[in-house]
Amino acid sequence: MGELPNDIRSILEALARKEITVEEAEQLILAIKQSKESDRRKKSKSFIGKEFVLNTGEEYVGNIEIVNGRAVINGKLVGSLQVVFGEVVFSGEVTKNVELVGTTVTWNGGRIGGNLQMVGCNYKGVKPVVEGNVSEVNNFFVSGIIGLVKKVVVRPLLSGIKIED
Repeated sequence: MGELPNDIRSILEALARKEITVEEAEQLILAIKQSKESDRRKKSKSFIGKEFVLNTGEEYVGNIEIVNGRAVINGKLVGSLQVVFGEVVFSGEVTKNVELVGTTVTWNGGRIGGNLQMVGCNYKGVKPVVEGNVSEVNNFFVSGIIGLVKKVVVRPLLSGIKIED
């Protein structure tokens, strides 16, 4: 059997000294357990050249960053979504911000709790309800620069990288 974590040990010592009641000790230990479980569920992932799928009814806590990949958001993302030079299919919910650069988007409604920022994106469909600000930059100059960066820098750079789970 391993050692007790310091926070649990401190609670038991306070209980032994009769500084807190059994009920208070129990509440403190439960709060610590819940906090640790919440920390385990909070996660952020980055994908390069891969796909992230969040199906209807599913919930993911954390931020998702995708470069040259695909995001399918039909469930609830408790966090932010960032996609650069990728593809997004969206009908779900993102509780924070959505930032898209040089990305092709298929909107099927949904909800964004924060801001929506799109730079050099192509999109179709019914945009989601956005609770924050919407900013969109899609002019000829920006689109040309983004296309050049994608072809000259990103694709050659990513072609030499092997990603393993």
